[in-house]
Amino acid sequence: MTSNATPNRAPIGALRMSTIAVAGVIVAVGVPAVAAAIALSTQVSDQQALVKIDAAGPISRIVIADSDSDVRITGDAAANGVTGQAVVQWKGEDGKRPALRQSVSGGVLTLIKDCSGGGCGPIDIMVSVPRDVSVQATTSDGNIALSGVTGQVDLTSSAGSIDADGLGSANASFHTTNGTIDAAFTGAPARIVAETTNASVAIGTDGRTAYYDAVHTTDGVESLTNAQDRTSPDEIDATTTNGDVTIS
Repeated sequence: MTSNATPNRAPIGALRMSTIAVAGVIVAVGVPAVAAAIALSTQVSDQQALVKIDAAGPISRIVIADSDSDVRITGDAAANGVTGQAVVQWKGEDGKRPALRQSVSGGVLTLIKDCSGGGCGPIDIMVSVPRDVSVQATTSDGNIALSGVTGQVDLTSSAGSIDADGLGSANASFHTTNGTIDAAFTGAPARIVAETTNASVAIGTDGRTAYYDAVHTTDGVESLTNAQDRTSPDEIDATTTNGDVTIS
């Protein structure tokens, strides 16, 4: 059902990100802060290689421009730089493989998938980052998992889920299509934007900060149990179709 309790407000811009189904192959990463397994992309690739990611600090921002891949980012209070690895996949023993371009400028680490060599395939990325970095990530057909990052967050995908927890007080935006959004905050951002279609949205606030809830769902149930104040300068914009919206 559609709420008529809150008027529309124009949401701020954000990036869009997406889900990848598990292909049954798990790659363990030996970085302490990102020791979870990473699921390979749905695209069938019979060749793979591990690529090390190691950017000396201080790193204040990480930008990931990728497609057809999963992304996992974990904040580490002891980290100054960024460490981790990527799983590069391609077809055929003699096939052309994509490359992961890594560059650092002005404290910004940029990771970009490059298919200019003629071949391509998914690149799944797992990194451990300083907790206070800002994150901008774009992918398609891949899931994004983010944990323990307190800087500004902009995540964009298509056909993939976004799962974030332990976020701080910087603004956060989550955009995907046909994928769930589940985000939990220990801090209190001034603006939280979550947009998807045909899937649910769940936002967990710090439990103390009152928000203006601008919620829009065409065919779903709204459950708004967070502290609310229609005059609050702090705002949550949550939009979906054919999905439930939960704010707590």
